[in-house]
Amino acid sequence: MDAAFTGTLSVDANDCVYAHPGDGSEVYTLVWPQGYSAKGDGKAFEVVDADKHPVVRSGSEFELGGGLVDSPRDNWTQKDCAKGTLWLVAPPDFSQVSRPPGG
Repeated sequence: MDAAFTGTLSVDANDCVYAHPGDGSEVYTLVWPQGYSAKGDGKAFEVVDADKHPVVRSGSEFELGGGLVDSPRDNWTQKDCAKGTLWLVAPPDFSQVSRPPGG
């Protein structure tokens, strides 16, 4: 879970959130830690952690730790949104920063 993913976010007509690295030609499904959720709509949204700290916002480049995953697990929510490459997001360590990203 030490790799870094840099990219931007998009949402589709089914409210599935996807990440696009670099030029945006690839599609990644980000698998968030338990308690994370998306707030907003298809034009502007943000992903917040379990404590409601914004982690990443649409339209902004981001970098998240984590690593690649081969296939969805049975206990994952919204498995029907999984497409492209799966990236398991590592929970950020907010104790290492003065405030959460975007906070």
